[in-house]
Order: sequence, then structure tokens, then C-alpha cells
Amino acid sequence: MEKKFLLDKIKLIYLFSFLRGLEFFIPIRALYYQQELFTVFNVTLILAIRAISTTIFEVPSGAIADLFGRKKTLIVASIAGIIALIFLSIGQSLIFFVLYAVLIAIADSLVSGTDTAILFDTVKLFGNKTKPVTKKIAVAQSEADLGKKEAPVIPETIKKFPKFKKVIAINNSMWPIGASISSIIGGFLAINSLRTPIIATILPFILVLIVALFIYDPPYKKEKHKNIFKHMFSSLKSVINNRQIIILSSAGLLFFAFAEVAHQLDPVFYEFKSISVGLFGIIFAATFGLSFVGSYMSNWVSDKIGNKNTILITAIIPPFLLFGATLAFGIWSAVLIILSSIFWGLRWPITSHLMNIEVSSKQRATVISIGNLSRKLGFAIFAPIFGLFVDNYNINDAFKLLAVLSFFVSFLILFLKEKD
Repeated sequence: MEKKFLLDKIKLIYLFSFLRGLEFFIPIRALYYQQELFTVFNVTLILAIRAISTTIFEVPSGAIADLFGRKKTLIVASIAGIIALIFLSIGQSLIFFVLYAVLIAIADSLVSGTDTAILFDTVKLFGNKTKPVTKKIAVAQSEADLGKKEAPVIPETIKKFPKFKKVIAINNSMWPIGASISSIIGGFLAINSLRTPIIATILPFILVLIVALFIYDPPYKKEKHKNIFKHMFSSLKSVINNRQIIILSSAGLLFFAFAEVAHQLDPVFYEFKSISVGLFGIIFAATFGLSFVGSYMSNWVSDKIGNKNTILITAIIPPFLLFGATLAFGIWSAVLIILSSIFWGLRWPITSHLMNIEVSSKQRATVISIGNLSRKLGFAIFAPIFGLFVDNYNINDAFKLLAVLSFFVSFLILFLKEKD
């Protein structure tokens, strides 16, 4: 299998992720919800419906990708995303927001784990320094993944596939880059109407569908059956029997829940701090930009201090920055939240790498989906709770509580094993 062919196909996934990040309504999402639905609780209710829907579809979507093909799964996800945006752009009625939440959850679930599985199984055909394994080994590896013969003898340095951390870091940085660009543009588009950025987002999502048609699905060993539920329970058993995955999933549930609640309510927080709506686009662009920097640096940082220490640092520092933001005034509160984003960017490629090395190819998308499910479940539980908290108290006190809770979650990381 030629190196250039595989690299070009990896770049297509990068482009896919970049285009999915071009959501021009990111800076004003919560404000648009609030404008149409009137209360912060209703805002968090729609966010919770999206998270609950994602939780329901997360694991079945991984099984669908593993059993029926990952490329087909991404195509269906792209179509669902376009339809969802059409409903959101209509707005005005709660039913359209619910339809958007459910459809975008389906789209997110189908992509979640699927793109990562494609990347990991493509990287498996490369050597330790992103040079291809000999053609003989590449072909033999592909045939082994398809169940046709024994796996070839490959040097230990190749078996570990350490370059996946770099590939997944680049891929994870693509969405923030797209989000940074679209946030700046979206901020200006929203000056006259909060609905305009949503309508503008439909175009890049059409391009996402076009790119999905050309994505390469590398060969991997598939289950002989097509029973989704059997595959789901088999994958769940693998998770339950793996201490490392349980810790990653448990920590992910709480970290994502608290961080995502804060992230989704950032516009409300900035408005509380008397920051002009016109600056929201720049603020979100800077947030995603630093997240990109963190993702891109994650491979280098983890090589220097280890995977576990990297995750630990990224878990401890952000809560202090968030708490500091509640004490700051005006734009300085936004600056502290922006700074915390570099640590979120650092963490995800490392946790993704640690998760992937624990599972086999035939269960990869499903197991990753189970891990992602835990995160979305946490958000679905806590989003309405904090929505009610904000309506009864204020957004500043809610962020203080989120910061304290996030800090205590970091102790879970101490139980992780250091692996490369």
C-alpha cells in the first residue's frame, strides 16, 4: 500500500474534521436558544436532549460503523447534520429545536469514534516514523485484519504505533481551527441577526458530505455476524474487564460534563460580565485557537513528561482558571477561560491514544463510542441541573461550583497506568 495514497486519505479525514468545525453560530448558540426559548433552563433542556440523544445513539452507532462500514457511516452522519441545521435555522418553535437536537446527536454519534477508528487502522499500515512498512508486510497486515491469514511478524516499535498520537492530535486540531475561523465570521454575521450564522453553516456541512464520499475505509477484521446488539454487548464486556478504560471513561464523564456545561453557557457568562456580543466571535476564535495549539503540542509534551502526567496537569490547572474568571471583571474573565482551552486541547489526543491501544480493530469504533457515551451522559445529567441553578441564582456562582467540582475529579487520574 503506497505511503502517498494513505497520507492523502488521512488528509481527507483532516479536511472532514475542519469543515465540521465551520459552525458559524458557535459564539451565539446559547443566546439564540435563549432568544427563541426565553429561559436558561430551556436552553440547557435542549442541550440535555441533544446529550441524551447522543447517549442513546452513541454505542449503536459505533457498532453500525464496525459492522457495516465506517465510510458509509460518515456519509449518513453528514446527511443528518444538514437536515438538523435546516430545522435549527427555522427555529421559533420548541419542536424544531428538539428535532435539531435529536438529528445533530445522531450525526455526532455516527462520527464519534468512526473517524478515529479509520485513522488508527490507517496508521497501522505505517512504521514508527511514518515510513511505510514494506509492501509485503502492509499487504499481509491487511489480509490479517480481514481474517484471511495470520498477522505478520512486525517489529515491536511498529506494533505500538506511537505516531497515532501525532495523527490524532492533528485531526483534533482541525475542528478547533475551523471553529476559530467560523467564530470570527459568525460574530460579525450575528450583529444584525442571530439566525444568519446558522443559515451560513449549511454550506460547509454540504461540503462535509462531499468529502465523506471520498474517504478511504482501511481494511480491518470484521465480525462474521451483523447483529448490532451482540456486537455491542461483546464490546461492553471488553470495557468492563479493562480497568484502564473504566478509569478513562469515568474521568471523561465528569470532566466533559462540567467543562461542556461551562463551555455551552460561556456566552451567558460573558454577557453577565458585560462583554460586548461583537467580541464573542474573537473570544471563541481565541479559545479554539489555543485548543488547537494544545492538541498540536500534545504528542511532544507527552513524550517529555509522560501520558499520565500530561493528563494530570491538564486536569488540575483549568479549574483554577475557571474560578479565577468568576472573580475577574470584564474582558479579563474571558481571557482566563481562553487560557484554559490549551489544556483541553492537550488532554484529548492523549486520552484517545490510551483508549485506542486497549482495544482490537473489530471493536474499536464501538469501544470508543462507549467511552464517548459516558461523557455525553454526564453532560445530559448535569446540564439541566446547572440551568436551574443559573435561573435561581446566577451564572457566576454556577461557574464557581463547576470549577470546584472539576478540581476534585482530577484525583481519578492518579489511578491511571502509564502506557505508551
